[in-house]
Amino acid sequence: MNGFVSAAGLLIFICAQAVADQSSQSSSADYIAGLSLLSAYQLARENDPQLAIAKFRVDGASAQKDVSRGKMLPQISIFGDWSENTVRYESTVLGQFPDQDYPGERYGLQLRSSIFNVRAFREYERRSALVSQSEQELAIAETELLARVVRAYFTFVLAKESVSLVESELSALDRQLEEANALYKRSLLPVTQVLETQTRADTLRADLVSVRGQAAIARERLVQLIGTKDLSLRSIADSITLLTEVSDADQAAALAVEFDPSFAAAREGLSAARKGVEREKGSWWPEIDFVYNSQYSDVGFDNLTSPPRSTESYSISMRYPLFEGGAGSARLRGAWAEFYSAQQELEAVRREAGGRARAAWLNLETSTERVEAARQAVLTAETSVDASRKAVRAGTARVTDVMLALAQNTRAQRDLSEARFQRAMAWLELGLATGSDPSVLAPKLSKALHGS
Repeated sequence: MNGFVSAAGLLIFICAQAVADQSSQSSSADYIAGLSLLSAYQLARENDPQLAIAKFRVDGASAQKDVSRGKMLPQISIFGDWSENTVRYESTVLGQFPDQDYPGERYGLQLRSSIFNVRAFREYERRSALVSQSEQELAIAETELLARVVRAYFTFVLAKESVSLVESELSALDRQLEEANALYKRSLLPVTQVLETQTRADTLRADLVSVRGQAAIARERLVQLIGTKDLSLRSIADSITLLTEVSDADQAAALAVEFDPSFAAAREGLSAARKGVEREKGSWWPEIDFVYNSQYSDVGFDNLTSPPRSTESYSISMRYPLFEGGAGSARLRGAWAEFYSAQQELEAVRREAGGRARAAWLNLETSTERVEAARQAVLTAETSVDASRKAVRAGTARVTDVMLALAQNTRAQRDLSEARFQRAMAWLELGLATGSDPSVLAPKLSKALHGS
C-alpha cells in the first residue's frame, strides 16, 4: 500500500513538472515572439490612469442617479430620546408640594412617501442623462487610449527601424571607405574623395547617436503607457492589408455624427441640460407627501407628570414656495444658460466630429498613394546604389555619387516605413472617428501588422 502511494505521488510530481515546463516554454516563446500591438493595448488598458478615472466617473454618476431615485421612494426613520426630569415647587399659602424626580422616554417611527414631486422626478431624469454622458466619455477615453498606444507603438518601431537603416548605411559606407582607400593606394582615386567619404562616415556616426537617442525616448513613452519595461516588440509584416467599408468623405462624416462617442456625449449633455431646465420649472409645482407617524411617549408635559401614551397620525403634507427672494428665477436663468451652452457645444462637436472623419478618410486615401510612391522610390534608390558602385569601379563616377545614393536609399526606406504606418494610423483614425469599437479595431490592426 505504501509503495502504491509513493508511486502515485511520484507520477503526480512528474506530471506537474511537465505541465510547468510546458508553461515555461510557452511563456518563453511569447517573450521571444515579442510584444504585439494588441498586447500593448491590453496592458495600457490595465494601467492607464485616465481610463480608470473615466470608469470611476461612471460609477459616481450612477451613484448620484441612485441618490436622486431614492428621494422619490418612501423614507422611513425611527427616533427616540431619554430624559431625567425633576419638578420642584415653591412654597405657597396653600402648602408645600413635594418635589418629584422621574425618567422620561419617547420613541417612534415616521414614514414619508412622495406623492407628487415634479422637481425630484426631473432631477432623476437629469441624473440618468448624466450617467449616459459619462458612459460615452468612457468610450471617448477608450478611443483616445487606443490612438495613443498605436501612435507610441508606431513611433518606437519607426525609431528602431531608423537606427537599423542608419547602421546599415554606415556599414555600407565603411565598406566604401575601405574600397576608396584601396583605390587611393593604387593612385586610382584622389585623396579628396577619400576625405569626403571619411567625412560622410563621421557625420553618419553622429546621426546614429541622434536616432538612438530618439529611439530611447520613444521607448520610454511606450513604457509609460503600458506600464512595463520588458519591451521586445513583435516583428512587423512586410505587407499591411487594411480594408475599410467607408466609400467617401461624406459617408465618413455621416457615420461620425451617428456613432462617434464624442457627439453622443455632447448629445447626452444637452439632454441633461434640458432636464435641468424642467427641474427648475418643476420647483414651481407643489410638493405633496404622505406622512405616517407612530410614537410612544412616557414623559411629562409642562413639567407635570403624565401617564404613558401611544399616538399615531396619518397626514398629507403639501409645500409650495411663495417667495424665495428671486432665488427660483435665478436658478431657472442659470439652467437656461447651461442649456444654451450645451446646444452650442453639441454643434461644435458635430462640426469637429464630421471634420475629423473627413480628414481621416482623405488621409487614408493620400497615405495609400504615398505607400505606392514610396515603394517605387525604394526600388529606384536600390538600383541607383548598385549603378553608382559599378560606375565607381569602372572609373566613370565619383565616390560622392555612391554616398548620395546610399543616403537616398536610407531616406527612401524610412519614407516607406513612415508611409506604411501613416496609412495604418489613418485607417485607425477613420475607424475611431466613425464610431467603431476599439476592442474590435485593436485585434484587426494587430493581426494586419504582425500577420497573425
